Amino acid sequence: MGISVVPAHRVVAKFARQAMHLSPSEAGDAIEQELRPYVRNLLSNLHPSFAELGERSAITHLGDPDPGKLVQALSEMEAGSAKEIAEEALRIAATHLPRPDINARVVILPGDSESTVLVQQMKGVLGFSLGAQVVLTFVWPTENWQRWLGYTMTHEYAHLVRNHLFPRGLAGGRLVYMRTQEPETLLDAMIVEGLADTFALGIVEHADPPWTEALSPDVERRIWPKVLRRLSVSDPSEIRRMLFGDNDRIPTWTGYTIGHHIVRRYMEVNGDASVAGMIGIPASTIFEASGYDPLA
Repeated sequence: MGISVVPAHRVVAKFARQAMHLSPSEAGDAIEQELRPYVRNLLSNLHPSFAELGERSAITHLGDPDPGKLVQALSEMEAGSAKEIAEEALRIAATHLPRPDINARVVILPGDSESTVLVQQMKGVLGFSLGAQVVLTFVWPTENWQRWLGYTMTHEYAHLVRNHLFPRGLAGGRLVYMRTQEPETLLDAMIVEGLADTFALGIVEHADPPWTEALSPDVERRIWPKVLRRLSVSDPSEIRRMLFGDNDRIPTWTGYTIGHHIVRRYMEVNGDASVAGMIGIPASTIFEASGYDPLA
């Protein structure tokens, strides 16, 4: 049992070098043709729905790579000790939140250099978990990417623990809790992100993720009624819109910021509370006990 880091970026570097003599469109196709079966094999132990999601994500986050730039970026990741940074961050996270019964892999892959979400908003590192068995981590080396890789690994470790305690599966395009067969809601997603960020902020020094404090008090008060009436929503697209914002009516990082504030409020009300003690508490219980209400 334990968590291992798979430096898949090293394999992708091989694919990119093999495609350097091709035209841009041919190179992208060639890399994708090699990457698909490789990722499929990596995820073969997952439920087919999670494996398919992971394969699609690996291709989507690769974008339309220029093989020369991709090789250079992957060389920077290797020289910057991406695998070792991830391993050390996970080791430290496990000392703060021990879970020796977790058996998972963290897969490091290149991200899309043209993605403003990845490169600018996420500081060059984006991760998400596929249940409690796999974390896919997409990296494009930007300024301070190593620090944010450590932060993301710590954040995703909390997700692995939460997913282990509250197993989920995909059904009808939605995440469903296996024990209750109830779908994941916006409230669930917000609280989980709040727990993961609070956990990471308590460990990683000098981290200041913009998504945890993205709303001014006035904006938070204004947007809260819209969030409140959607807390039980289980439509993945609507959950994503409320978490990340829509560049229209919902400000960027709305759900992340409010989720973080709910968790912090719970910890303030319950003076001895910690993420380690909260990680197994249902989201609805945390919300109700927090007394969070920016309008009060």
